[in-house]
Amino acid sequence: MNKMLLIVCLCCAALFATSSVAWAAESDLTLLTGDSTKNYSEMNYSLFSAVAAFGILDLGEAVKFTAPVPGWKLQKVRILAYSEFNETNETYMPDRNIMIEIRDKDLKLLYKFADTQNMYFLSTEPIFAEIEIPDTKVTGDFYVVYYDRAAAPIGKVDVDESGNSFLFQNGNLQPAQFGLEDTNETIAFNWMIEAIGSK
Repeated sequence: MNKMLLIVCLCCAALFATSSVAWAAESDLTLLTGDSTKNYSEMNYSLFSAVAAFGILDLGEAVKFTAPVPGWKLQKVRILAYSEFNETNETYMPDRNIMIEIRDKDLKLLYKFADTQNMYFLSTEPIFAEIEIPDTKVTGDFYVVYYDRAAAPIGKVDVDESGNSFLFQNGNLQPAQFGLEDTNETIAFNWMIEAIGSK
């Protein structure tokens, strides 16, 4: 029994050491959180799909970020989303395409990427997926746009004002907020998207 405990402890120590080395190697990376400085684990979030809400395939969930320095290199995007898991027969949703765009402050396209959602969000619950992109230099404000395409709904947090979160379609941005006809109330969202890069 003691030998088993020792082996488990050594394995855990090795895993921690490996993780520490990986973080040390990437210590020059900067994480941009867009709208909120809170830890997402402290928030109550839900899932949103532009296709489910509006029936529009080319409607994206966008977040505006500001580069820490001119010529900052965007290298990764983190998105909380979910490829549905059927608990009854223990199967995942079939592969469908999601898409990510990087746009500058004038909404000019800098980078575009499409892949199947199950490459990143294959889990029995919503997860943050880290998606690597080629180094993309940005200065000032820039946008990360995610198209869920009903393949992997994105995480959202309800807020009083949408801040830096938007809906994007055909070159146009609008705040991520909606009016309720019954109560005349406005509901705003923050999309759970992060940007990672370095100088």
